[in-house]
Amino acid sequence: MPFENQDILPLLDDLLPRGRGLLVMLKVFLDLGEKRHAGDVVMCVASVIFKPTPYKQFVRPWNRMLKTWGASAFHATDFYNGAAEFKRNTPERMLLHDKDSKRIPRMIGEHVQRITIISFRPEEFKQIASPQWKAKFGTSVHSHAVQLSLIANGWWRKDKCPSESFAYVMETGDTDEGEVLRDIEKMRHDIGTGTASAIAVTSFTTVDKGKARGLEAADFVAWQWNKYYIDKIRTGQDFNPRKDLAALVDASNEQIEYILATGETLKYLFSLVPPEILEGQNGEKTKSAGI
Repeated sequence: MPFENQDILPLLDDLLPRGRGLLVMLKVFLDLGEKRHAGDVVMCVASVIFKPTPYKQFVRPWNRMLKTWGASAFHATDFYNGAAEFKRNTPERMLLHDKDSKRIPRMIGEHVQRITIISFRPEEFKQIASPQWKAKFGTSVHSHAVQLSLIANGWWRKDKCPSESFAYVMETGDTDEGEVLRDIEKMRHDIGTGTASAIAVTSFTTVDKGKARGLEAADFVAWQWNKYYIDKIRTGQDFNPRKDLAALVDASNEQIEYILATGETLKYLFSLVPPEILEGQNGEKTKSAGI
């Protein structure tokens, strides 16, 4: 199948009939990334939002880049390590890597509407979360990050584009995919608290890598963030970001927001839910529809 026809996301433009009050549907791509170093582990969910036309403008040059490499899909880990379809085993491919390393942040940043990064240290989360919290909201850090992404994007939508809605796409294959999907469905149907209208999720779909190029943009963002945390934030160099991450921020006109839920920020997150909410009637723990 030609690269130009490979991306399934144009199909989402037809989810609702035209001419019947169709809202502009923002395409949102979610990718889970994790990195380990010296006993520390960081994970994040990167959320990359495109409007329909800029998304098509992103996909075309992205596909041409992949075709030059002879690659079926972009994997940041392979690209930066020179592995798999991105081996730098000839002088020509080494030059190509140098050129594309500079191009990729611009290719993504110049077309995105917004990027959100939600990050946790999983072991810290498990240690600090109370038994009541775990019983009510579950133990999947991935699900917590996705839920916070939906909430943060919903706040941004209310402020910037309240007439628009979201079509989310998440890559298949994560071990807790089922829990993530169950929690999101609960949020989408949580009308009583206003969560459903706040997050404005028209669809939430899972697809394989290579079927939606936006997932590869989110993969790039997640890899860059985790690398930034391990190399810079852990060593007190927060204000000296990696050059590729800095280029992405510049190209996106600084349309990037992050939540690093660690330390006091993580404790504050847990404090937002009053103790009485964590306990059901007569002290019995109950399962929640979401954070």
